Amino acid sequence: MKLGKLRRLTNPEAGLPQFLLTLLVLGAFLALYRSVLLGLVQQWLDDENYTHGLLVPPIAAFLLYRCLDRLPRVAEPSLRAALPFLLPGLALFVGGTAAAELFTLRLSMLFLFWAIVRGFYGVRSFRGLRFPLFFLVFMIPLPYVFFYRVAFPLQLLSAEASGKVLDFLGVVHVQTGNIIHLRETSLDVVTACSGLRSLLALITFAVLAAGLFPMRRALRALLVVLAVPIAMATNALRIVLTAVLVHTHGRSFLEGALHQGMGLLTFGIGVGLLFLIGGGFRWQRPSV
Repeated sequence: MKLGKLRRLTNPEAGLPQFLLTLLVLGAFLALYRSVLLGLVQQWLDDENYTHGLLVPPIAAFLLYRCLDRLPRVAEPSLRAALPFLLPGLALFVGGTAAAELFTLRLSMLFLFWAIVRGFYGVRSFRGLRFPLFFLVFMIPLPYVFFYRVAFPLQLLSAEASGKVLDFLGVVHVQTGNIIHLRETSLDVVTACSGLRSLLALITFAVLAAGLFPMRRALRALLVVLAVPIAMATNALRIVLTAVLVHTHGRSFLEGALHQGMGLLTFGIGVGLLFLIGGGFRWQRPSV
């Protein structure tokens, strides 16, 4: 790690008062959002739908370190530069606090953090760091109301797609809603099998791959869009493999570590496909 790059964050040319003011504002920010941050970490640890959130801050820190060379040698602090994020951030904070709405409070935390960066380092520095700063969006879980509203249709879609593949494979079954009835048992395509969990995580990794590999802007967008069919295909693969193994080995398969490993395997296939495609797109990098 090059300490010279990190010195750009401390902005020594601005002098000690500016440095102390930056520390003071960051301290106040952390104190203001202490409970929100602790609750966020607790959800990453407890909620299996968002365990990938644990990876987002360290990945964003790595991306930020890679971008430090783009920072101007002298920061351009400006309250005016912070206003586009400061004002909506404060509005979200007031609204989220009044309504006791966690998602809004978490969004306000991001907006105010961006306002601090933009206010103390200036617009040009913020542009240089915008990708790692934007990547932090993926650490915020969706509201549960929205999550379950989207998850159930995906459960039905996943069950129907898997049923068609089982038909093709000749596995005798009957599908009713999100339940696949096999010869001796039934397979319930629950929320965890809806594919939404892997979809959220794969979109996060797709954005990461799009930011890491140099490629045309249109290809970056295409890579993120491709995360949707890849997530649906790998989720259907997981359900079909599970159904086939339950059909051939019995329901005990669902209680073994192999069932959990199946989820990790199909998710790993999805991540691998995204980075493989991203690596292929890099050959279409924009001409300088």
